[in-house]
Amino acid sequence: MFSFTSMGGKVDSSINSGKAPYVFRIIGQNFHTLGGLVPAPGKDPKFSQLYIYGTDNEVSNRKRLFSDSTNKSDGHLKHIDIHLIKFVKDFLDRNNELVKSYRMARNHFNDNPNENFKLRLIYKRDLDGRTYNLPSTSEVAALIVGDLERIIDHRDIVVESHTDGLQRISELHPSYLAL
Repeated sequence: MFSFTSMGGKVDSSINSGKAPYVFRIIGQNFHTLGGLVPAPGKDPKFSQLYIYGTDNEVSNRKRLFSDSTNKSDGHLKHIDIHLIKFVKDFLDRNNELVKSYRMARNHFNDNPNENFKLRLIYKRDLDGRTYNLPSTSEVAALIVGDLERIIDHRDIVVESHTDGLQRISELHPSYLAL
């Protein structure tokens, strides 16, 4: 519900035959993918797009993602507490540097809805990567309007305002786990 990325991988569903408890098994490597900052025309926002697009209805958009499920085993998700969703959203808005970066992109999008722009998630690791070190906003992201090619580092994650496909995220990027 609050994830920026979708998880990818080859799911082995053949293991779930019979009446045993459900098993989620991936064959090979799992990975994360990231779409554009703004959903395609006529599509609902999802993942990181929920932090930028349609934020006037953000809580109900997040709830709808789960309550619209047609899977019988997801029936309990129709009763998700709206107040809990709002509490977590507000907490992330105040405390999470990636969320703050996406909100910066939202503000730019609201002021300039027809302009193409990109959010650059900066690959910067000065401290010990084996421990979590709380980043500052300037270490996390930069909002870029115009030509980006001259200043991009090949290890940075660049999220475009409009894109057709999904981008695979490197597991070596410092923001990988947070996304």
